[in-house]
Amino acid sequence: MTASISAEFLGLQELLAGRYSIERELGRGGMGIVLLARDVALDRPVAIKLLPPHLATRPDERDRFLQEARTAAGLAHPNIVPIHLVEARGDLVFWSEPARSRRAWRRSCCRKWRGRWAPRISAA
Repeated sequence: MTASISAEFLGLQELLAGRYSIERELGRGGMGIVLLARDVALDRPVAIKLLPPHLATRPDERDRFLQEARTAAGLAHPNIVPIHLVEARGDLVFWSEPARSRRAWRRSCCRKWRGRWAPRISAA
């Protein structure tokens, strides 16, 4: 766990106590911090996507994040990861989904990129 996530980590772990046990940070980007956790009751790995607190205080970003979770939760497709839980409490806005190995992700989600939809990278 990096020092910059310690406050988010502690607050989220307290909120999730008894449901999920956070293990480590998997990555971060512009709209979220992804954590590896364990579903305590079902003993299975999950990924938790947390909206960074500086964005969670902005109503437009918060609504966008929650709408993304609701949209994904309403879809059923092999290349869309199902949402287990979405929650917003104070500055903690997150959802959980099944954790997948990098190999499984590449095998299922990236297959389409090998064909005609593959992104073109210029040598410029």
